[in-house]
Amino acid sequence: MATDSQCWHCGRQLSTRVIKPEQRRAQPNTAAPADTLPLSPFRTILLYAALTAATLLILIATTRAIGQAPIFLVHSNNLPQPGWLAFTDDQQQYTLNLPESWQLVDMARAPSAPELRSSPPLQALGSTFTALVSDSQLLFLGAEDTAVFPEGAPVFVLVARSQRLQQLTPEQLAAYAQQQLPGNVTLVRVETPEVDTAVPITTLLFNIEQDEQIWRCLQHFVPGDEGLYLVNTCTSFGQFPLHQSDFEGILRSFQPLGS
Repeated sequence: MATDSQCWHCGRQLSTRVIKPEQRRAQPNTAAPADTLPLSPFRTILLYAALTAATLLILIATTRAIGQAPIFLVHSNNLPQPGWLAFTDDQQQYTLNLPESWQLVDMARAPSAPELRSSPPLQALGSTFTALVSDSQLLFLGAEDTAVFPEGAPVFVLVARSQRLQQLTPEQLAAYAQQQLPGNVTLVRVETPEVDTAVPITTLLFNIEQDEQIWRCLQHFVPGDEGLYLVNTCTSFGQFPLHQSDFEGILRSFQPLGS
């Protein structure tokens, strides 16, 4: 405008202009309030630079989070049957399907985990793990009842993991298991995968004798990025035929989540 003394965009001082009397009367005041003055070019550049940097940081953080998320490939084995739920651990390392009435226990952090480790079925299975490999780590327990291991024979699935066993081929793993199982464990059946199998899973069916109790367990060795998973489904010898179908469904649904 003719009455402006500086540029409202960049702040540059304008040359003095001749203002006609009628123009002067029309303008009440040429001084702009302080709070409406534009930012200096330097402050404007800093503001845009800060906004750009914040946007880039958000994009980088989002991209890294997406890149680190597990890749979950859904297939027929991962579709829960009616009354079942898909379960994924807090660390998003694996997933499996379980009956929705089962109680789930994180064996690494749950307060009840130490007590459960000393229970007869986990003692029996734990000694079997220790005989196979010393670095086995218990990760997860799923039990049939809301009261874990009530009176009577429990029905449960136990997930463990080993780094050392991951180095063995399925054939070596089967031979190693037959040699290393303790004397109170009777190996009933060993199944190794075919050569062209996408995920080479070795299966063991075995009995564990403990005092006057016999446990029957169906176990899968499943390779994963973090190690070899030992997925065990167990119950008493007499109850096993009643739960064998559910056990096979649980084992089929187990899937490591690769990054």
